[in-house]
Amino acid sequence: MISSRRITPTSTYLPRAMLIAVSAFCVSCDLLGGAFDHEPKDLENEISAVAHSLVDQAFEGIQGDALRDYHVHMLGMNTAENGTWVNEEWQSPWSGFLHFFQFEIYKSAAGVTDEQQADAQYLARLKNLIQFMPERGKFGIMAFDFFHDEQGQPNRELSTFHVPNKYVLTLARKYPEIFFPIISIHPYRQDATTALRHYAQQGVRFVKWLPNAMGIDPASNTMQDKLLPYYRIMKEYDMVLISHTGVEVAAEAEEHQRFGNPLLLKKPLDIGVKVVMTHVASLGECEKEERPICSPGTPYIDLAIRMLEDPKYAGLVFADISALTQYNRHHNLDKILEKPSIHSRLINGSDYPLPAINIVIRTRSLVSSGHINPEERDALNEIYDYNPLLFDFVLKRTLRHSKTGTRFPSSVFVQHPDLTTN
Repeated sequence: MISSRRITPTSTYLPRAMLIAVSAFCVSCDLLGGAFDHEPKDLENEISAVAHSLVDQAFEGIQGDALRDYHVHMLGMNTAENGTWVNEEWQSPWSGFLHFFQFEIYKSAAGVTDEQQADAQYLARLKNLIQFMPERGKFGIMAFDFFHDEQGQPNRELSTFHVPNKYVLTLARKYPEIFFPIISIHPYRQDATTALRHYAQQGVRFVKWLPNAMGIDPASNTMQDKLLPYYRIMKEYDMVLISHTGVEVAAEAEEHQRFGNPLLLKKPLDIGVKVVMTHVASLGECEKEERPICSPGTPYIDLAIRMLEDPKYAGLVFADISALTQYNRHHNLDKILEKPSIHSRLINGSDYPLPAINIVIRTRSLVSSGHINPEERDALNEIYDYNPLLFDFVLKRTLRHSKTGTRFPSSVFVQHPDLTTN
């Protein structure tokens, strides 16, 4: 999975010593990020018989356009063209080298080599990966709103990136055979309910929040005048809130990690809003300041599982399995696999482009944990080097409980009857 491709440095002027250092780091970005050696179109004719068999097994019971992925990020940097935006701190080594390094890895994983063409390259790569999957299905592409303060003002300094609703809606209408839109509207915005109703009336069903990074407390007592009307509109139009749960590590979120506590989502649930808890809250635990709602040290994932098992929220609360195979989360796989009572409430999500980041996908660790065997690992690694999006799906269909052998049922990977994507 190593390539000689290089990421184009930022346009910021750098002295020679810094250029050398950045070049060295960019090589590392390719090693840790994507840098795939093979094209998705060549997978069919070039992978081994064992890898072919694994792909065929993954699609058993999932035919035609039945496959669904409810968690695909759209990213971009071409503000003048599409309104997409990335915080300058993530683009320049002068502003923050760790963030710059992290963003270079993201670009490598997504196949972005020219910042001037970032949006087009990102989209082309995603479409290419989908086109050469044996069964394409449909993929929910996510907008991403700015961080907003309690006065409803956007704060770019505290925002990592921005993807406009108009951009994802335009793409979904242009490519309806593969995409459906997931908008993002911060509830503190002064025009939040107006914007939400506008998109609801256009048939948009899904709304994306990342509370930790956006500064959203889903159960805030001081923001009830904003939150309650927002939730009521969502219920009126049968919209679905796809909200990050657990600690956030991919975007800037340190000041508000407690907003990822899944218990905070009981507020919209109690109003009747359908909620998808992303990642099944598989990172983080209750801290001391959260004592009023949960005991310190309680893993967030345990809280999420209890909510999924609660009859009170039947037909309302769901969770996606995005990112569960990453090395920092897969220790929780058995907790979820051993609970067939919640499997009917689970849905598929890839969290693309994260599955294309080499450093977070460690199949050797999944062998050590007993979730896949060595032969499967070799076959999966073959698939990964051609199509990381297909790899993510096949891996989730292949892995099993380390002791009982229980797998995710095929129902997780198709359109959920309560979450139709049209």
